[in-house]
Amino acid sequence: MMEVDLNWDDSHVVPTRAYPDLEFLFSQMTNITLKRVDSREGEKIVDVGCGRALDALKLALNGAEIIGVEPSRVMLDHARVESDGKVALVQGIGEYLPLAENSMDKVVCKGALDHFPEPGQAMEEFARVVKPDGEVIISLFNFNSLGFRMGRMTWKILRRGNNALWEPPSDHTYKLDYPSLRNMAKAQFEVKSAQGVSILYGTPWWGKFLAKLPHGVSSFILSTLDRIARYLPSLADVAVLRLNKK
Repeated sequence: MMEVDLNWDDSHVVPTRAYPDLEFLFSQMTNITLKRVDSREGEKIVDVGCGRALDALKLALNGAEIIGVEPSRVMLDHARVESDGKVALVQGIGEYLPLAENSMDKVVCKGALDHFPEPGQAMEEFARVVKPDGEVIISLFNFNSLGFRMGRMTWKILRRGNNALWEPPSDHTYKLDYPSLRNMAKAQFEVKSAQGVSILYGTPWWGKFLAKLPHGVSSFILSTLDRIARYLPSLADVAVLRLNKK
């Protein structure tokens, strides 16, 4: 039987002090994911694991009909306040979407798939509810990124043991990375595009180094690396996939 946290809250997700690399990562993950969704007037889009519905609200501004699906009662309470009635909110889980077959133009799932008890089953549901000519857009933190690889290697060399940063938090059910995400998608989907977002987050002392630089300099470095990351999703901090149903 699936165990779902119906009282999950995102208050712990962003640390009290966020270094420039983490702030940039969260911002660009949202920007690139929503850009790939490219919501348009009249489209029906479901945001699975919508949280506070902040992304869903942005998608609705273009005239699309947005449904936010979220299992947590706590997050749905936040979402009702944030969305101000502009997003249809439904309590549910990705593995059993309360939607009709072939009813959605697009499905979006940002940073949530590895929280699901059965992400493979959720992918099957995405394929069921999206129209034959529709798209599924998934973005996910890559726990095998270049920064995390360098972090694990450095800690091993220094014999400092493991660092929790490079392991999934307790509320993640799977340690997904870019290759495993593609592998999970291949049964129901073809990959239309795959792009990376940000690079080097998790590299030891990287965030502290950037924090010591003038804001303009650190922003230039992060933006330049982000453009490189676009072509290297397997090494990037976040992978964004656009999928078409087979």
